[in-house]
Amino acid sequence: MIQLAWRFFAKSWRIQVAITCLFAVSVALLIIYGTYLQREVTLLEVRMEGELQDNFIRVELNTSQSGPSKLRRYRGPGPVPVQYLGSWQTGVVNTSHGRLPVAMVTQDEGLNLGITSAEVLIPQTLATLHNLALGDKLMIITAGEHAQFTIAQVHDGTLYGQRLVVWDKNVAVSNVFLFRHESNALSAAVAYLRRTYAEGVFAYSGSTRSAAQEVIDAVYSPGIRARLGVILFISLAFLTVTLFSFLAKRRALAIVKSLGLRTWEMVALLSYEAVLPPLLGSLLGCGLALVTLRWMISAGQQFIIDGAVFANAALSIWPAVAIGIAIPARFTQVATVNQLLFERPVPIQTVIVKELGKRISALDVYTSQGIEFIHLQMEYGYFNGSVFRRLGDYVKQGEVIAVEERWWGLQVVEYHAPITGCITYFQDELGLVGVSPDSNSKLPPLQFDARCGNT
Repeated sequence: MIQLAWRFFAKSWRIQVAITCLFAVSVALLIIYGTYLQREVTLLEVRMEGELQDNFIRVELNTSQSGPSKLRRYRGPGPVPVQYLGSWQTGVVNTSHGRLPVAMVTQDEGLNLGITSAEVLIPQTLATLHNLALGDKLMIITAGEHAQFTIAQVHDGTLYGQRLVVWDKNVAVSNVFLFRHESNALSAAVAYLRRTYAEGVFAYSGSTRSAAQEVIDAVYSPGIRARLGVILFISLAFLTVTLFSFLAKRRALAIVKSLGLRTWEMVALLSYEAVLPPLLGSLLGCGLALVTLRWMISAGQQFIIDGAVFANAALSIWPAVAIGIAIPARFTQVATVNQLLFERPVPIQTVIVKELGKRISALDVYTSQGIEFIHLQMEYGYFNGSVFRRLGDYVKQGEVIAVEERWWGLQVVEYHAPITGCITYFQDELGLVGVSPDSNSKLPPLQFDARCGNT
């Protein structure tokens, strides 16, 4: 079978080489573009606020809002997955070094600041910018009053951001809340917190990169749609090639099918041939992308060669391959030897009609006598198909009475005899065919088969 598939492949090698090149170029472009987006996410992540360390979760509301520090009742399994640590109110204050953002800590149940009301924590970036050190004085002006604070600590900005931190128990409201979650319970903790802070912005380990990814996806959405367009183009191109390849070797398929090749073997034969171009194209595309990225890195571009990007790009084309193989395989599965040999349309769907679709009151007098009807689909009084039986013929239950092709032969409708008996009713213009189980029907037919008797 593999040898036969290779012969089919070699016979149309020019087309197969073209499809292989198409897959190779597409995979290479997807890898390069994916690497570029990955670099943009990394650069944006560096510019954004750093991630929280360990197992902290920070919930931020708008500065004009305040939220509850008491969480809703936990209804999940096991213990509560988070522990409340503290909260603070954010704002902007005038200082001796200009207007600076501040976090006024109102509660610190599980977070010990280690400072008094006359001390302040400053971020490392501010200390470097203004050359401030521990023990220096910082003037804060609030409501026209000057308050002098001593710099007690320097923080890295992971918990409070690039803000001054002071402790003030008189602040009545808070819009930032800090929690600690249990190990391996991040998703459950975030889901639980969202019940209380539905509109809050959550920050935790990994959330910065997720936010950067969302920004990049929004900014580069036209490029992402173009990437989907490339995949769609590959799907259509590959499907077109596989369909034409199927049509070109219909006679050969008819011969091997007449020799007793089973259905799954026919499908495997087509799959062996069709899978070679995308497989070779994926390998060539990965190699081409690797060489191109190495050249760009040597030219000064800050790209990182990531195997996940290569794998995603290569795997993204295989749904197109599955579609391109599934449709011709379906044709091969349902096609008969005569349909393949004489190039007849191959239906992909067969509909069987064996009863009347809806009740027709005019036929009640016939159905009361046990006559069963089927309804042929008529167009302007004409049936676009072939009728194999006529009035008076004897038929068996399930026997094909008429066949109609639709959708250019892609769908076949078979009309089966509903019961065993004689056709005692046939209305050409309406397409009604009635079969009576009793040859001695009280409604005399125009003519009968010999097995139905004479009247």
